Amino acid sequence: MDFRPLDDTERKQLLNALRGNVENDRAILMDRRDTSFVGTTDEVTDDEVISAIKSVPCHYA
Repeated sequence: MDFRPLDDTERKQLLNALRGNVENDRAILMDRRDTSFVGTTDEVTDDEVISAIKSVPCHYA
């Protein structure tokens, strides 16, 4: 994947989302295909939570 810096609009949206996460406990949403930022929400569905958990790699020694 090629690195592409955020443009000014994307940067402002992401910073606002991070502030909302810290100050108001809002969830930060990412696109499942390319992990790009897609917004925030107050409520996260069970399917989104399950998908996020499944996406975390597990390694056993």
